[in-house]
Amino acid sequence: MSARPADNVDCTSASHARTHARAHSIRLVVIRRQIVTAIRRAFRVSKHLRDCSLRLKTLSSEMFKQMVKLHGLIVLMVMLFVSANPDDSLNRARRQTSAMFTIGAVLDSLDHGTEQAMLSGLQTVKMIYSKDDSRGQPLIKPAVIWIPKEKFLTATNDACELLRVGVVAFVSPPDPLIRQSVRMVSKQFHIPIIETHWDTDRSNSRFAINIHPSHDAFGDAVFEYLSSYSKWNHVILVLADYGNIVKHTAWLNNFEGTLVIRTLGADRFKWKAIVAELASSDARNFLLDIPYWYAKDFLVLAYVHNMTGEQYNYVFTDWDTHLLDLSAFKIDDGASISTFSITPNVGVHEPYGRGPFVENLRSTINKIERAQRYSDILPFLTASASLLYDSILLFGLTLLTLKDPITSRPGALTCDSEGAVFWPHGERLVREVKAFNSSKIPTVTGQILFDRHGYRSNFNMTILSLQNSGLQEIGYWTHRDRLQITHPIKKKKKIPKKPLTTVTLRVTTVPDTPFVIPKKFDAYGQPLKTPDAWEGYCVDLLNLISQDVGFNYTIDITMDHYGSRHVNESGEVYYNGIVGVVHRGEADMAVAALTITYEREQVLDFSTPFMTLGGSLLFMRPKTQKPSIFSFLQPLSPTVWAYVITTYIVVSVGLFLVARLSPYEWQNPHPCEAFSEEKENQFTVLSSFWFFITPLLNQGTEMAPHTISTRLLTGIWWFFALILISTYTANLAAFLTVDTTELPIESVEDLVAQTKIKYGTLQSGSSHDFFKYSRIPVFQRMWEFMSKNDVFVQNTEEGIERVLKGDYVFVLESSWNEFYNKRDCRLMQIGRQLDSKGYGIGLQQGSPYRDPISESILKLQKAQTLDQLKRKWWTEFNISEPCANAKEGSKEAKPLGIEQVGGVFVLLIIGFFWAFIVSVIEFCVHNKACVKSQGALFSEMWKELKFAMRCMTPSTRAKSSPPVIHEPTPVSITAAPEKPERSAEQETIEPVSVQSKGMLTVPMAESNEALLCPSANDMSSSGGSSVEDTYPLPVPPPPLPPQNTTGSPWSHLNNTQKKSPSMGEDWWTISQSAV
Repeated sequence: MSARPADNVDCTSASHARTHARAHSIRLVVIRRQIVTAIRRAFRVSKHLRDCSLRLKTLSSEMFKQMVKLHGLIVLMVMLFVSANPDDSLNRARRQTSAMFTIGAVLDSLDHGTEQAMLSGLQTVKMIYSKDDSRGQPLIKPAVIWIPKEKFLTATNDACELLRVGVVAFVSPPDPLIRQSVRMVSKQFHIPIIETHWDTDRSNSRFAINIHPSHDAFGDAVFEYLSSYSKWNHVILVLADYGNIVKHTAWLNNFEGTLVIRTLGADRFKWKAIVAELASSDARNFLLDIPYWYAKDFLVLAYVHNMTGEQYNYVFTDWDTHLLDLSAFKIDDGASISTFSITPNVGVHEPYGRGPFVENLRSTINKIERAQRYSDILPFLTASASLLYDSILLFGLTLLTLKDPITSRPGALTCDSEGAVFWPHGERLVREVKAFNSSKIPTVTGQILFDRHGYRSNFNMTILSLQNSGLQEIGYWTHRDRLQITHPIKKKKKIPKKPLTTVTLRVTTVPDTPFVIPKKFDAYGQPLKTPDAWEGYCVDLLNLISQDVGFNYTIDITMDHYGSRHVNESGEVYYNGIVGVVHRGEADMAVAALTITYEREQVLDFSTPFMTLGGSLLFMRPKTQKPSIFSFLQPLSPTVWAYVITTYIVVSVGLFLVARLSPYEWQNPHPCEAFSEEKENQFTVLSSFWFFITPLLNQGTEMAPHTISTRLLTGIWWFFALILISTYTANLAAFLTVDTTELPIESVEDLVAQTKIKYGTLQSGSSHDFFKYSRIPVFQRMWEFMSKNDVFVQNTEEGIERVLKGDYVFVLESSWNEFYNKRDCRLMQIGRQLDSKGYGIGLQQGSPYRDPISESILKLQKAQTLDQLKRKWWTEFNISEPCANAKEGSKEAKPLGIEQVGGVFVLLIIGFFWAFIVSVIEFCVHNKACVKSQGALFSEMWKELKFAMRCMTPSTRAKSSPPVIHEPTPVSITAAPEKPERSAEQETIEPVSVQSKGMLTVPMAESNEALLCPSANDMSSSGGSSVEDTYPLPVPPPPLPPQNTTGSPWSHLNNTQKKSPSMGEDWWTISQSAV
């Protein structure tokens, strides 16, 4: 029966739920119908607005047609007037072009080179057309919109903005994504677009003006160079991106040899693996289509993998590779490195001969390329800037000299226009530009001709090959003349190879310990030429190589050191030293500490390096500083000490405040009186400071916190003190026992930043040339300093002597640095190595002995023979005790002297005197307070001082003193206070009467001043007897007031919270200890 009502309730709730759901669905249907109705009304309104806009457009077009007719009549009248006045025909062009034309560009925010090329081209157009480059309004102006490269999606909107301005042409940006967006707008509205890049998608539209060489023309030039001149049958095509293969299709279809394609990609870390793979193959001919700023990186990897021999050939197809100074990579005679260019081949300081604006563009483009792409390029025009300059020149002159001039600009065009709306003059203008005769205009890339497909068919391609003095022109290619080699490369004759077992090689060297040391001399004091007359690292190495390869040798000395590059008065380049001796053929090889450099590689062939080193700084080791007398403060920095003191003050004050706030820290000063209303707080300001200083000194105090808050603060402070004291103790031993050395300079940056310490190198050599030709700002500043001061030395010994005199740093190879600072403990190396290089054996270019000698060095390196030789001559030769051993011996424990711990004594003395001064101040303040009722200040101070200075006086003093009685007389008094009322439970004891000298009674209600300020006469007595007074003692006896330093039993009431009513005049009998 009980379940039925529940079922009825459930049924009722379900019916209500269905009713609400039905009502909710009905409301949704109504709302949906209202929304549909509103949308239909919106469509009707939009249709009405569209009809209105169409009517307005129709009206505006009719008005535009009437204006065109009127404008045509005006032009006709002007032409009739001009024909009637022939002397005024020179101004015809100015009148018909009085309207300003605009060329627009959407460029990357960092592409300032394209803008500069546009401006230079328009200035040249104005100069040619008006014969005046400084007066008058420009006929064509640029309009540029800058956008970040990552926002290429907005390029279409930006091109539409330029379309509203009324541009007559677009300049295609270098970025391919932005370029595609501008192309779409150009194609839709028939606006010409000027392009200067490879048309990789082969979609040249009828509105594009692209003067970049076509794929077919470029393919013909490359094919003729590879097949006719280089005669390559096996080619490795290296691409930066696989999409660039489109521009190589023309010559690839005609090439009949073996072709391998490799893609480097954007990840430069993978290049090493790709180059290593190429090095392991049989490939020797490489055609590289990579950006010019990657060319040096690839050649460095090729050099590392020994791919720079005479059998290797490299051709770079980037038009701007000639901007790089590749002369340093001419390391092997016969290794061919070539490139192509479409700009004239001029000298670094030679003008192009195309006018002042071209030279201005040249310098500006050079600065931009240095800042954005490569910091070390030659001052030449880039291909993109040259092509854009020529395009603007061609388009501008065509626009201004049309026979049927354009009188309207596309200003009414917008990207929102509906229907077939476009500029009617765009296609005709493109045809006129491609038909323009450019033979008489000063273009940079030569005459511009187009084929029937709209591509440029004629261009001048210069062929450059790397020579000792850099890239030099060896020929050119044109559509009419085809390939022409004007300066073929002359191969140097190789030295005829002789059997090494029957040859005696002439070796030149420079005596320099420990590499080459003469030990036998002739009658004139000159070293003998036989191998046994010499010793040293290089001599031992040469003996091992001669035994392995099988040749004999003689050694001769060159007096002018290692040698460097020089230029005489006639401009000829020559080398002195052992480099010049080998280069002139006076010796077969140079064996010494000869550094391999790019300059020396131009005239010599080097073997595999037998020692790796770098530039370093040799400096005199500063003297060890004596420890400071306050060395005990050094384990913590001054900042940490300041933090510790501040924290100590803050926490001590915080303890005082916390103890005052906490009610549980107030305690009963009289534990025997359980119901006393008087409370006392033990943490005063001074006691708080004293309580927190003791943990820092590993001491304790009798005070202890009672509440949770004060205990928590105390525990945290103890933990802080534990960590601080442990850290301090751990570091204290190191600072007291270790001698510190402070270096005035620690790196090459510190050396450049100061002028007190001078620095220099040898008068000539690799270190000297390293700073002279360096392009690193730090080293350039060092060279400026060295060239202005007398800092160069003739030999290493002179440099070391100057170092030992002080304030001089000698820059030399790290091998010498290591050798000398191991023998003279006064010397040391500072900083890191300045560069990385190696020592090698120098031979004549094309010498047949290089490869056998290099193989022998590699064998010795594998057998660790070179390490043994270095250990012999650096660690064991002519050395009694290395500086490392002397340093280890000096690490023995030494007893601490007064210079280490003297500061502790100083601190103790200072504390002693401060304590004495404070005690004097306390003495004076106390007596000054007592003099108000006891006579003159100085007399009382004198009496108190005599009492304090009695050395035989006991250290006990009465709790209180009687009132001052100037003429005390012996009395016999028996006194006792009245008995207080006591309860029945209390048991009283009768007062004991004692008769003695000096006993008196004092009422408690009287002033305590006499008790606080006793006089010396009253406290002194003969015999040192003790006087006891009579007390009424309850059971248990009443507690006496606590003692304190002032001698008054009630002085503690100053720091006590008094909550009881005033006391009655109760009498006490007190005792005095007489002296």
